[in-house]
Amino acid sequence: MNTSLEAEVRVDQIGKGVARKLRKSGRVPAVVYGKASEPTSVSVEPKALADIFMETGNRNTVIQLSVDGKVIPCLVKEVQRHPLSQDMLHVDFYSVPESDTIQVMVPVRGVGRAKGMTIGGRLRLIRREVRIECNYKDIPESVDYDITPMDIGDMVKASELSIPKGCALVADHDFNVLTVYGKRVVAAEETAAAE
Repeated sequence: MNTSLEAEVRVDQIGKGVARKLRKSGRVPAVVYGKASEPTSVSVEPKALADIFMETGNRNTVIQLSVDGKVIPCLVKEVQRHPLSQDMLHVDFYSVPESDTIQVMVPVRGVGRAKGMTIGGRLRLIRREVRIECNYKDIPESVDYDITPMDIGDMVKASELSIPKGCALVADHDFNVLTVYGKRVVAAEETAAAE
């Protein structure tokens, strides 16, 4: 999977008029910043960036941003969009540290079919994402939890999640992440039939 993206450095090209001209030419203004480097104004091709995220389907994709012949691994921190057309207006790239850890929000995913769902229950994600701390090379696509043994009324706390190797859960308290809720339809129908 190709996650490389070409960026052109913008020297003395700052301001609304310059940004408009840049967008008309098919590029969007962007900035690259990080702990170890000064902010750099660049421009990128929006379609190429959108294609990377369409292919990966993961907002935590690390982009290999090529700036003046140097490849910088970056996360997209923010994308400003036009309120009506949803076109990209500006992109913030965060240059991830090579050896240090970073914090990212990772989606939680229930795997399997819960026992409680077979009798009328439904799975509810109380928290769709959890904060994970890891090196950028170890960012998981999702935090998966096997929901098969869960019955109606069962809850899963953040501390019970299986956090991938090289990652740590960042939370100031233990909180509920997912539950199976609902009425026991099958059991109620069986009781009514027996009466």
